[in-house]
Amino acid sequence: MKNLFTILLGLACAAVLFFGHNYWNERIKAAPESTSNVSKKQQKKLNVETASPDEDVLAYTAKWPESAVERFKQTLNEKKPFKVLFVGSPDIGTDTEGTFPAVKEKLLETFGENNIQVDLKTFKSTSTQLVNSNKQDEIAAEEADLIVLEPFILQNNSGLVLIDKTLNDTLKIMDDIKAKKPETTFILQPSYPLYQAKIYPNQVAELKKFAEQHQITYLDHWSAWPDANNEEIKEYLQQPDQSAPSDKGNQVWSDFILQFLISK
Repeated sequence: MKNLFTILLGLACAAVLFFGHNYWNERIKAAPESTSNVSKKQQKKLNVETASPDEDVLAYTAKWPESAVERFKQTLNEKKPFKVLFVGSPDIGTDTEGTFPAVKEKLLETFGENNIQVDLKTFKSTSTQLVNSNKQDEIAAEEADLIVLEPFILQNNSGLVLIDKTLNDTLKIMDDIKAKKPETTFILQPSYPLYQAKIYPNQVAELKKFAEQHQITYLDHWSAWPDANNEEIKEYLQQPDQSAPSDKGNQVWSDFILQFLISK
């Protein structure tokens, strides 16, 4: 009986040692994986916490021309505001009315006043009058990093300036400005559409083609307006003379610009 008890006790001890050994082996194997998981979580958290504000702001520029993005990176590093200048006819508005104010407000709100400056320069003239008066020198003096240019097509129609001359004037304006500041980037956009216009849409199509040929970014905001041959568009234009966009028109135009300049 005593021998049997001794044998059973020995077996029990062996079992304890066996299972204990296996338990610790499993713990040892699991330890590196557990540590690795913790480290990955900590690193992920650290990456989120250490993401720079500059990276957050740069994310909004996904649709910008590459040259403008690179210039924006430079101005961020230099702690200087990146200057955006809207140039064209008064059709785009003023500092307090029209399409421009909403665009300026949202850009400053999104990018921050320390990172971006938004200005407007309009001319009540044809493109040819502007070039002949060397007004492009005034634009160059603004030293803008990005210029959103509306090439005066509507005003040129009133002044009997043909589209070929308009495009040559546009090229002259851009070349003279870039001669003063080569890093300036241009974006082209048309003015607002008109109800049942005949020649004007073809001129705007030529502007779009010109932009493609010269590899200039083109803001095709007409695609966001109602069909210009449909009476619905009258609600988007001041009546009865279509002399400017209505509030609805300004909203469509400003929204399109902002959707391009601020990627979400």
